[in-house]
Amino acid sequence: MNAPTDHAFAQAKTLFLDAVGLTEAGRHAEAETRLEAAAALVPDRPSTLLNLGVVRLRLGRPGDALRALDALAALDPANPAGRFQRALALNQLGRHAEALALLDALLADHPATAAAHQLRGQTLQALERHADALPAYERALALDPGLAEAGLLLGQLLRDMQRPAAARAAFEQALASGADAALCRYFLAGLGAGATPTSAPQAYVRGLFDSYADDFEPHLLDVLRYRAHEAVAQAAAAVLAGTPVDTALDLGCGTGLCGPLLRPLARRLHGLDLSPTMLAQARARGCYDQLVQADLAAHLQETPERYGLVAAADVFIYVGALEAVFAGLRRVLQPGGVVAFSVELSDGEALQLRPSLRYAHGVAHLRTLAAQHGLDIVREQTLVLREDQRLPIQGLVLCLRAPGVAGAG
Repeated sequence: MNAPTDHAFAQAKTLFLDAVGLTEAGRHAEAETRLEAAAALVPDRPSTLLNLGVVRLRLGRPGDALRALDALAALDPANPAGRFQRALALNQLGRHAEALALLDALLADHPATAAAHQLRGQTLQALERHADALPAYERALALDPGLAEAGLLLGQLLRDMQRPAAARAAFEQALASGADAALCRYFLAGLGAGATPTSAPQAYVRGLFDSYADDFEPHLLDVLRYRAHEAVAQAAAAVLAGTPVDTALDLGCGTGLCGPLLRPLARRLHGLDLSPTMLAQARARGCYDQLVQADLAAHLQETPERYGLVAAADVFIYVGALEAVFAGLRRVLQPGGVVAFSVELSDGEALQLRPSLRYAHGVAHLRTLAAQHGLDIVREQTLVLREDQRLPIQGLVLCLRAPGVAGAG
């Protein structure tokens, strides 16, 4: 094979520098095109392969990224940035044990790499080695106290380990280091520090369920003994008394656990969720006529659809304040339409954010909201919705009806 000419080197350098600028601007697909062109002109340049791996990871293609990073490893096995990015790719592919071995080798050579200690902690948690992850996060922060993401990860781990005071300190450090303020305050409020936010940050909810999708149903049903979906569907069926509605909406449908239960209650069934990963699983069930990715309060205020039934099982625990939701429900319900939903019950407060980071609602406040929006309570049932740390979680299933005659309008 002929060696690249000086002209080819110059072209490749221009393409590479263009790609760096495009990457910094967040234009990753264009950056990848430039880097591939540079690699075609001058193959086997470590810097090109490294940046190809980076942009492909940012494009959500860890398999393609790993191919570039493996090629880099063959040329320069000790490259620290290449090893770090390979560990990222392996983690995203679920190959956590390989990622851990790679990070251990990297840290043996470069023990002061704070980001690698943080990634090692995340890898250990993916391997269910939570106690081992704790010193990894602590080491990352000792090396770089301004590493905000490490502070958030440490705080969440400490909270899960029932160490609330230490968790608060970690979240406060993350907040001071520039971490997302809404997210930090949400975590802190769940530990009883600061005012209760009226809603969970959307990025948190979407990220939670995107990462949870594969294990969502087995964990809910087998570990948490979750039954809210059945209770909501049964309550809706009882109120409808055997008369299917034209169109129903499964609000916050998740993986579609409610879908088969709601399908007999409606001629058409729509689903809505914030998480695209959850919606992909709901789509695979084949029982929805339409699925929409959107924030539920915004969707209820904007959609032209009207529904004879809206069901929301275990959804409002991540919404918080329900004033806008009730207004939206009243808007989309047909005359005589029914909404059936579950909530966790608070200790009397209108809205309470628990250490679990789930919202609990007060029954008196819910009754007031229903009355304010002209919705009649037609069914009310208290029951155990699920378990948390093997303790029963008391909840409420409410069915409300819009004024008018069902099917009118």
